[in-house]
Amino acid sequence: MAKKKRSPEKVPARVSARRVRGRARDEAVFPVGPPRSELPDDYVETLSEIKQRIQQERLRVVLTANSAMVLLYWDLGRMILERQKRAGWGAKVIDRLAQDLREAFPEMKGFSPRNLKYMRAFSAAWPDRQFVQQLAAQIPWFHNCVLLDRIADAKTIDSSIDKEKARTEFPSSPVPFDTRPLAATQGYGAYRGTRYSL
Repeated sequence: MAKKKRSPEKVPARVSARRVRGRARDEAVFPVGPPRSELPDDYVETLSEIKQRIQQERLRVVLTANSAMVLLYWDLGRMILERQKRAGWGAKVIDRLAQDLREAFPEMKGFSPRNLKYMRAFSAAWPDRQFVQQLAAQIPWFHNCVLLDRIADAKTIDSSIDKEKARTEFPSSPVPFDTRPLAATQGYGAYRGTRYSL
């Protein structure tokens, strides 16, 4: 049996002026960008502006999310403190709360008993929500925990937050701080031996 010769495929009219990768078909077109020499003169400048805008927005989103998370942690810590004063909540209740929160929000991290105790300590150290919004929420949660562990008086903590905030702001970087999990940067025992450890 002789093989039938295939007729050459027609390139769709809408693609004929563009470069394509592979064979062109009506149902699938894989365009390839032209060389830079064929682009308008202001292309490189426009690309640079677009990249800068994307980086700025990524940074803004990360900072906004961080601020919201720190405020959430402060609110949770305030609720735990109030329940401890009013109803005498202890470590067992916090352990159960951590388990229930992890079951309710399995996709979220940060609801370990240890972290809930940090939230409580954070809220106790800074009872003024306005202060937390203005300063403490501007640095990563882990850095707030480190400040709680290392510094005893509130005035030193305030100045340390200002220094930490200045250190973690990178206007040219899309990610202003180390977002890797604590275990990746400090090991699993990073909180061990602190005054807020279990």
